[in-house]
Amino acid sequence: METGTGFQPILIDHLTDKHRAKRVVLLSGKIYYEVLKERQTRNLTDSVALVRIEELAPFPFKELEEALSFYPNATEYMWLQEEPRNQGTYPHVADRISSVLQRMQKKVKLEYVGRKESSIPAPGIGNLFQIQQKKVVEGAFTCLTAYL
Repeated sequence: METGTGFQPILIDHLTDKHRAKRVVLLSGKIYYEVLKERQTRNLTDSVALVRIEELAPFPFKELEEALSFYPNATEYMWLQEEPRNQGTYPHVADRISSVLQRMQKKVKLEYVGRKESSIPAPGIGNLFQIQQKKVVEGAFTCLTAYL
Protein backbone atom coordinates (compact mmCIF):
# COMPACT_ATOMS: atom_id res chain seq x y z
CA MET A 1 0.00 0.00 0.00
CA GLU A 2 1.16 3.51 -0.69
CA THR A 3 1.73 6.14 1.94
CA GLY A 4 -1.52 7.88 2.85
CA THR A 5 -3.70 4.95 1.83
CA GLY A 6 -5.39 2.36 3.99
CA PHE A 7 -7.49 -0.76 3.83
CA GLN A 8 -11.25 -0.25 3.53
CA PRO A 9 -13.58 -3.16 4.33
CA ILE A 10 -16.27 -1.88 1.91
CA LEU A 11 -15.70 -0.03 -1.34
CA ILE A 12 -18.67 1.89 -2.69
CA ASP A 13 -19.25 2.84 -6.29
CA HIS A 14 -18.66 6.53 -6.82
CA LEU A 15 -19.36 6.27 -10.57
CA THR A 16 -23.04 5.54 -10.01
CA ASP A 17 -25.51 8.36 -9.41
CA LYS A 18 -26.45 7.56 -5.83
CA HIS A 19 -30.04 8.80 -6.31
CA ARG A 20 -30.65 6.96 -9.59
CA ALA A 21 -29.27 3.57 -8.59
CA LYS A 22 -32.07 1.01 -8.45
CA ARG A 23 -29.97 -2.15 -8.16
CA VAL A 24 -27.03 -2.78 -5.86
CA VAL A 25 -24.75 -5.65 -6.77
CA LEU A 26 -22.62 -6.80 -3.85
CA LEU A 27 -19.54 -8.80 -4.71
CA SER A 28 -15.98 -9.57 -3.75
CA GLY A 29 -12.84 -10.38 -5.65
CA LYS A 30 -11.63 -10.07 -9.20
CA ILE A 31 -15.02 -10.65 -10.84
CA TYR A 32 -15.69 -7.01 -9.99
CA TYR A 33 -13.60 -5.93 -12.98
CA GLU A 34 -15.58 -8.10 -15.40
CA VAL A 35 -18.89 -6.81 -14.02
CA LEU A 36 -17.62 -3.21 -14.16
CA LYS A 37 -16.67 -3.62 -17.82
CA GLU A 38 -20.04 -5.20 -18.68
CA ARG A 39 -21.88 -2.39 -16.89
CA GLN A 40 -20.02 0.18 -18.98
CA THR A 41 -20.76 -1.77 -22.16
CA ARG A 42 -24.47 -1.82 -21.30
CA ASN A 43 -24.43 1.87 -20.31
CA LEU A 44 -25.96 1.09 -16.90
CA THR A 45 -23.53 3.04 -14.73
CA ASP A 46 -26.27 5.27 -13.29
CA SER A 47 -28.76 2.53 -12.44
CA VAL A 48 -26.60 -0.35 -11.17
CA ALA A 49 -24.24 0.24 -8.26
CA LEU A 50 -21.39 -2.12 -7.43
CA VAL A 51 -20.42 -2.51 -3.78
CA ARG A 52 -17.31 -4.52 -3.02
CA ILE A 53 -17.04 -6.31 0.29
CA GLU A 54 -13.31 -6.59 0.82
CA GLU A 55 -13.35 -7.81 4.42
CA LEU A 56 -15.32 -10.94 5.07
CA ALA A 57 -14.28 -11.64 8.66
CA PRO A 58 -14.96 -10.03 10.91
CA PHE A 59 -17.93 -9.01 8.83
CA PRO A 60 -18.23 -5.21 8.47
CA PHE A 61 -21.89 -4.77 9.42
CA LYS A 62 -21.69 -1.07 10.21
CA GLU A 63 -19.65 -0.20 7.13
CA LEU A 64 -22.02 -2.16 4.89
CA GLU A 65 -25.03 -0.33 6.29
CA GLU A 66 -23.30 2.98 5.63
CA ALA A 67 -22.45 1.90 2.08
CA LEU A 68 -25.99 0.73 1.30
CA SER A 69 -27.50 3.92 2.69
CA PHE A 70 -25.47 5.76 0.04
CA TYR A 71 -28.08 4.49 -2.48
CA PRO A 72 -31.41 5.61 -0.94
CA ASN A 73 -33.61 4.67 -3.92
CA ALA A 74 -32.26 1.18 -4.51
CA THR A 75 -34.91 -1.53 -4.48
CA GLU A 76 -32.94 -4.58 -5.65
CA TYR A 77 -29.99 -6.16 -3.87
CA MET A 78 -27.99 -9.13 -5.07
CA TRP A 79 -24.88 -11.06 -4.21
CA LEU A 80 -22.82 -12.05 -7.24
CA GLN A 81 -20.01 -14.59 -7.22
CA GLU A 82 -18.31 -16.75 -9.80
CA GLU A 83 -18.06 -19.81 -7.57
CA PRO A 84 -20.93 -22.31 -7.19
CA ARG A 85 -23.64 -21.31 -4.71
CA ASN A 86 -22.51 -23.82 -2.08
CA GLN A 87 -18.91 -22.61 -2.32
CA GLY A 88 -17.24 -19.24 -2.35
CA THR A 89 -18.47 -16.56 0.03
CA TYR A 90 -22.24 -16.75 -0.43
CA PRO A 91 -22.85 -19.20 2.44
CA HIS A 92 -20.93 -16.83 4.73
CA VAL A 93 -22.32 -13.45 3.62
CA ALA A 94 -25.98 -14.16 2.77
CA ASP A 95 -27.43 -14.04 6.28
CA ARG A 96 -25.13 -11.20 7.28
CA ILE A 97 -26.13 -8.99 4.35
CA SER A 98 -29.79 -9.88 4.86
CA SER A 99 -29.57 -8.83 8.50
CA VAL A 100 -28.16 -5.45 7.44
CA LEU A 101 -31.00 -5.00 4.94
CA GLN A 102 -33.53 -5.94 7.62
CA ARG A 103 -32.00 -3.50 10.10
CA MET A 104 -32.30 -0.81 7.42
CA GLN A 105 -35.98 -1.76 7.06
CA LYS A 106 -35.53 -2.77 3.43
CA LYS A 107 -38.30 -5.24 2.74
CA VAL A 108 -36.41 -7.03 0.00
CA LYS A 109 -34.80 -10.40 -0.41
CA LEU A 110 -31.09 -10.64 -1.14
CA GLU A 111 -30.91 -12.35 -4.51
CA TYR A 112 -28.11 -14.65 -5.64
CA VAL A 113 -26.35 -14.61 -8.99
CA GLY A 114 -23.73 -17.23 -9.66
CA ARG A 115 -23.21 -20.81 -10.60
CA LYS A 116 -25.62 -23.44 -9.28
CA GLU A 117 -24.56 -25.82 -6.52
CA SER A 118 -21.75 -28.15 -7.50
CA SER A 119 -19.30 -30.58 -5.97
CA ILE A 120 -16.50 -29.03 -8.00
CA PRO A 121 -15.33 -25.39 -7.99
CA ALA A 122 -15.17 -25.11 -11.80
CA PRO A 123 -16.26 -27.28 -14.73
CA GLY A 124 -12.71 -28.06 -15.85
CA ILE A 125 -13.48 -27.37 -19.51
CA GLY A 126 -12.32 -23.97 -20.69
CA ASN A 127 -15.16 -23.31 -23.14
CA LEU A 128 -17.83 -24.34 -20.63
CA PHE A 129 -16.23 -22.16 -17.95
CA GLN A 130 -16.26 -19.14 -20.29
CA ILE A 131 -19.95 -19.67 -21.14
CA GLN A 132 -20.86 -19.94 -17.45
CA GLN A 133 -18.71 -16.95 -16.54
CA LYS A 134 -20.39 -14.80 -19.18
CA LYS A 135 -23.82 -15.77 -17.83
CA VAL A 136 -22.78 -14.92 -14.28
CA VAL A 137 -21.54 -11.47 -15.31
CA GLU A 138 -24.64 -10.81 -17.42
CA GLY A 139 -26.82 -11.92 -14.50
CA ALA A 140 -25.94 -8.73 -12.66
CA PHE A 141 -27.94 -6.81 -15.25
CA THR A 142 -30.55 -9.15 -16.67
CA CYS A 143 -32.28 -11.01 -13.88
CA LEU A 144 -32.85 -10.99 -10.16
CA THR A 145 -32.44 -14.67 -9.44
CA ALA A 146 -29.98 -16.62 -11.50
CA TYR A 147 -28.63 -20.07 -10.87
CA LEU A 148 -26.27 -20.50 -13.77
